[in-house]
Amino acid sequence: MKLGTLDLKDGKWLAVNCGKFPSEKNCQLVIMAPAHQRDDLVEAASAHAVRVHGHPDTPQLRQELGKHLETLEL
Repeated sequence: MKLGTLDLKDGKWLAVNCGKFPSEKNCQLVIMAPAHQRDDLVEAASAHAVRVHGHPDTPQLRQELGKHLETLEL
């Protein structure tokens, strides 16, 4: 699938959308990864949550983020 200049491979993708969480910064960041890279996606999302939004870096944060992943079929 072409998305702008991105050429994404067809298949199942996972995404986390920061805009769906309450935020004083009105953050709209979306991070995507192929489904087989779920752990990498959760790690990237948790790093963003810690650095940008000040959340504590805990296993519970990763667990919560993992619950909010959206599945996309391209």
